[in-house]
Amino acid sequence: MRKLILLTCVLLLSTAPGIPSAIAVVLDLTTEGSWGTINEAIFQQFDGNPTGTGNIDSFIRIQASGVQQGYNSDGRPVQYNEDTSTQWNHSLLLSDIPIVTNGGIDYREFLLDINQNGQNILSLDKVEVYLEATSNILGHPSNFGTPVYDLDAGEDNWIKLNYLLNAGSGQGDMLVYIPDSVFTGLNEYVYLYSRFGDNFAADDGFEEWAYGVDGPIIPEPATVLLLGLGTLVLLRTRRP
Repeated sequence: MRKLILLTCVLLLSTAPGIPSAIAVVLDLTTEGSWGTINEAIFQQFDGNPTGTGNIDSFIRIQASGVQQGYNSDGRPVQYNEDTSTQWNHSLLLSDIPIVTNGGIDYREFLLDINQNGQNILSLDKVEVYLEATSNILGHPSNFGTPVYDLDAGEDNWIKLNYLLNAGSGQGDMLVYIPDSVFTGLNEYVYLYSRFGDNFAADDGFEEWAYGVDGPIIPEPATVLLLGLGTLVLLRTRRP
């Protein structure tokens, strides 16, 4: 019989930048200002104002009840739960993603806006980022190359989000900082695949990813060991 061990804690050594996690991580961003790292990327709760659709430069919008997933592309027909409009689902150039320098490290900044006005809590269960040479690729994952970033990277990591911290659409709920060093090579188009609802289901509101907005100043990566505010739940299964 397997036993599930749960440990709730402040950011641990296993999730510090440059140190791969040996166990699955749940990053809890359901409190204001909370943040943490998974696989060298920094995730930070963000409550910018004002809210309202159209206040952010979205490149992918996803909507479904329960589990929802999708990625941005100029290609059609869509594969998962993506919006079909070119306004809300289109290609993204690497040069369009702002660079934020923190602790001497350059990061590419993304913004996530969630819209769950039913149960309010939503899980972000997968994030995969790819660099490709063309703008209209379809057929995830078989037609995509090796991702430059993977939230899981061998473990079932996920993030817990709270819609009520910034209710409404159009300004964002979480900032994501991915090290610029992973965006190597000559390919210039960025594809971001994400999946929501495996642990806390979507209630049919839409989620959208946008370019970064030069958001809050984040702690230097070295301080993650001491000052992390995001609560982590670390999961490991063991056989008796």
